[in-house]
Amino acid sequence: MSTIGFLGAGRLAQMLAPKAAKAGWKVILSNSRGPDTLSELVASIDGDVIAATPADMVAASDVVILAIRWPQIADATAGIEWSGKVVVDATNNRLGPKPEDLIDIGGARSSDIVAGHVAGARLVKAFNHEPIPVFGQSLPPQDEANVLFLAGSDGQANALVAQLIRDLGAEPIDLGPIDQGGMLIAMGGPLTNKFKLFTKADALAAIAAVNQ
Repeated sequence: MSTIGFLGAGRLAQMLAPKAAKAGWKVILSNSRGPDTLSELVASIDGDVIAATPADMVAASDVVILAIRWPQIADATAGIEWSGKVVVDATNNRLGPKPEDLIDIGGARSSDIVAGHVAGARLVKAFNHEPIPVFGQSLPPQDEANVLFLAGSDGQANALVAQLIRDLGAEPIDLGPIDQGGMLIAMGGPLTNKFKLFTKADALAAIAAVNQ
C-alpha cells in the first residue's frame, strides 16, 4: 500500500483524500493547527486515514500533495525535510476565480517558486489545471473525458503520480519536464480551465496544436 499525504486539509484535500482512500491508498492529513483539529474529517473518510503533524506526514508519505493556497506556501513548508520526497504542486498563484484574484509573480514560473520552498523534493505539477469542483465531479470519470495532466523532471516521481491518477480511475498524460510541460498546465496555460476533463484524443490534439 502506498501512502499519500496532504499538506493542508481544505477543499482539495477534502475532495481528493476520500477518493485516494477508496482507491486503496493510505492517507495522512495535516494542517497548521495540529492533528487533533482533523479528527472529524478523518472519521468522515472510509479507509486507512490518519492525521499527523506536517513534518511527520511528509516523513511517512510516498507522495505529498501541496493542498494549500498560494499565500500559505512559505509558512506551510518551512522547517520540513523535503529532500528526495515526491511532491505534487497542486497550487496556482491566485486567490480565486476572478481576474483580480491573480497574484503577480513577476513573470517567474510558479513551479520554480514552489521548488524553492521544498528544497530537494522531486516536484511534479498536477491536480491544478482545473478548478477543484471539476476534479471532484469527474473522478472517477464516467465517460471518455478522463485525462489528468502531470509534468515533472524526475521519471520515477512522474511514474508514481501517474499511478495515483490511474488508481483514481483517470488517464495520466505526462507532459514532460516541469519547466516545459509544466507551463502548459500552469495558471493560464493552454491546457487549463476548460471546466471539464479532456478525452485522450482531444488532449493529444490540444498538445499537438501547442507544439506546432
